[in-house]
Amino acid sequence: MVSDKEITQNYERWFLTREGMYVDDKEKELLINTMRFKRGERVLEIGCGTGRNVEYFADLGLDATGVEPEDNLVKLARQKSTLKKDQIIRGPYDLLPLGDGSFENVVFMNTFAFAGDKEKALKEAYRVASRKVGIGFLNKYSLTNLLKVKERRAVYQDAAPLSGKEMINIMKRALNKEEKEFIFEIKYTLYLPIRIGYLVPFVDDLLERVNMPFGDFGMVVIKKVEG
Repeated sequence: MVSDKEITQNYERWFLTREGMYVDDKEKELLINTMRFKRGERVLEIGCGTGRNVEYFADLGLDATGVEPEDNLVKLARQKSTLKKDQIIRGPYDLLPLGDGSFENVVFMNTFAFAGDKEKALKEAYRVASRKVGIGFLNKYSLTNLLKVKERRAVYQDAAPLSGKEMINIMKRALNKEEKEFIFEIKYTLYLPIRIGYLVPFVDDLLERVNMPFGDFGMVVIKKVEG
């Protein structure tokens, strides 16, 4: 039986492969292009795991913090020399130990599917964010998923992919009673199965412009509208 520790180690090693580096670059590129962070802004990642993205956000000049419910992952993240212990908070997705509007931006990167109560988790993210909530998700209708291509997603084996339509429905149910108005957009990347896609990156670049809803990674960005 494969342990959680082995899965995590394999996941971290996968990002050092050519395929892994390509996926990481494309997901971060989509995140940056849709969230449009401003230097110095506070950003919270929900489900930060080992802290990879928290490190990345800090390198961008953002005031970065991560929330993670799993003790073993919190421990690994806090062991990173580039992170301070108080940058990693232990807490559940649906009951964040943080004040209203305490971060300009709140993001999930491939972790929203792990939320037991997704509507409640989104409500909490929306409460804590003063500007934007970004949700990076694995797309149910991607070629990678439909063709059942064996990829780097072992760490997500217990998290069912979601479609863009499902994400919109969750968002509307979760936020329909919010007093503050919001707008949203969904963008996609990683259209070809990864073993092919990283060899012909121009195909992903082209399909991103068309924004067809079958990329393996989607990004929902919810922006609060100033009253």
